[in-house]
Amino acid sequence: MVTMDASKVAEQILVKLGGQENIVSVVHCMTRLRFVLKDETIVDDQAVEQIRGVLGVMKKSGQYQIIIGNEVNAVYKEVIKLGHFGGETANTPQPNKSKMNPFSTILDVISSCMAPVIPALIGAAMIKVLLTVLPMIGWLTESSQTYQLLSVIGDGAFYFMPVLIAMSAAEKFKTNAYYAASLALIILHPNFVSLTTNAKDAGETLAFFGLIPVTYAFYAYSVIPIILSVWLLSYIEPFVDRITPNVTKNFLKPMLVMLITAPIVMTVVGPIGSILGNALSSFIYGIHDALGLVAVGLIAGVYPFIVMAGMHHAFTPIKLSIIATTGYEAFICIAEFCSNMAQGAASLAVSIKSKNKDLKQVAGSSAFSALLAGITEPALYGVTLRLKKPMLGAAIGAISGGLVGGFFELKAFGVATPALITIPQYLEKDRPISLLYILITAAVTIVVSFIATYLIGFEDIVDDHYEEEIENGTISTLTKINKLESPMAGKVIPLSEVNDKTFAGELLGKGLAIVPTKGEVVAPCDGTIDVFFETGHAIGLKTDNGAEILIHVGLETVNLNGQYFTPAVKVGEKVKKGDRILTFELEAIVAAGYDITTPIVITNSHDYLEITVARQGNVEALEEILTII
Repeated sequence: MVTMDASKVAEQILVKLGGQENIVSVVHCMTRLRFVLKDETIVDDQAVEQIRGVLGVMKKSGQYQIIIGNEVNAVYKEVIKLGHFGGETANTPQPNKSKMNPFSTILDVISSCMAPVIPALIGAAMIKVLLTVLPMIGWLTESSQTYQLLSVIGDGAFYFMPVLIAMSAAEKFKTNAYYAASLALIILHPNFVSLTTNAKDAGETLAFFGLIPVTYAFYAYSVIPIILSVWLLSYIEPFVDRITPNVTKNFLKPMLVMLITAPIVMTVVGPIGSILGNALSSFIYGIHDALGLVAVGLIAGVYPFIVMAGMHHAFTPIKLSIIATTGYEAFICIAEFCSNMAQGAASLAVSIKSKNKDLKQVAGSSAFSALLAGITEPALYGVTLRLKKPMLGAAIGAISGGLVGGFFELKAFGVATPALITIPQYLEKDRPISLLYILITAAVTIVVSFIATYLIGFEDIVDDHYEEEIENGTISTLTKINKLESPMAGKVIPLSEVNDKTFAGELLGKGLAIVPTKGEVVAPCDGTIDVFFETGHAIGLKTDNGAEILIHVGLETVNLNGQYFTPAVKVGEKVKKGDRILTFELEAIVAAGYDITTPIVITNSHDYLEITVARQGNVEALEEILTII
């Protein structure tokens, strides 16, 4: 298995995005780099997707998202080193939201606030998985002090999740994170909880100054109330800043911010957020109540598209609310589990069936990631969605598994990423057979997805589909042999013999050089003139199948300022193999003291598995010189 060169991937990404000057900020989630760009229109999406190590590109919520997979953190660190910039800050220009509809805006807010918190929740959820497994194997008893302490560790992040959400919401709304966290701590304070609970139980009304009622709501494990509270804070803080004199800001501003915001949160915003969260939960589970196991199957089948839309983060507060209320969740978590298993199984079928070593590696690692760790974006964007038909196989398997899981009335007692390693979170302590049921559900999903993907005509999909993508210039990293012919007559020499470190060191790409014997350059293949320097000495040609070729006539000949060079085509012009694209005065350039050696390099060499020199010695124009795989 080839290890990703994170620094090389990062370097190529920065170049393809238009350089550091076009990047406002970058953050990352579990599998994606999320860039805010000054101008997305200058970025060639196809070129970004062709970078080896990039699984796909998405544009959403004002972000240019590059899907990396499990190596995203390593690539992110290299991006930061190269670009000398970090995540969004309070002074960071924000993407234009004018084109986002209200629904997209809501999803963007929830996703942005939830995504940074997910690692903490996963860590806590895995502790809860241990608390299920260890008593089952007799290593712990539920009455032991160790069990109780581990229970606190596993529950802390969930119970006080409003504090974590407050921090990320403050980043989203560009307000003070410590004010935001304080608001969360206020509504979770034991005395506040006691006051509201006692008033509710006694049938009394808790009120400020005996006039403004404080409605009871349970805020532990909640998400929406604190997001709304921090949104309110983002308006109150600058307002207070404007009205407080400079000499009093150190003490008067903090007091007024909290004195104004906290009561509004306790009496209005918090209860409204709680009501909205409950209403959303009621709507989602109303579908489950109406359709039963069919609903589980349907959500499992369409879940990859929910992930693509970014809506899966919106499910997190719903799941947490249900688990906090009932102790388990029996709908979305089961559908997610089946969807993840299906993506992994479909990728496994691709890996086994494919004859292409590069695709085998990508699909195999993606299958491992999805099945064991529950990280499906490498499988989704790198395999099933890219190949299209395997997505159908995954959907068939996910629906089948969802129906089985719904029939068995499976329950999830935690929100750790659905995967084989987290199966213990689906076990009911008083229902030992639940272990058999979840294993049957996983087996049905995996087997059906694998067989469906394999039988859909996979041999043709892996080879023919990728061949088609290569022909369209969509992807060029798989095994397709391209023959590149010479653009001029002369003598072939290795790049390593070129008297220029940039070319000799293959910094611009792999290829060869020709010492010309005739002052004419012709198109070595069909393509488009991508670059033509004003000085006429260098030409960039993009072929119809995606290769990017640089023909650099002479060394340091840029200093001739176009003298002795006569271009025959212009940038953007389509050319056919053999068309004359440049003439130059060979003898005059040599007489002027310039080395006429002409490097010919594939500037997107990283998109290919292998580039080899097919000819040595003397060559005529349009004779084969390179083999590109």
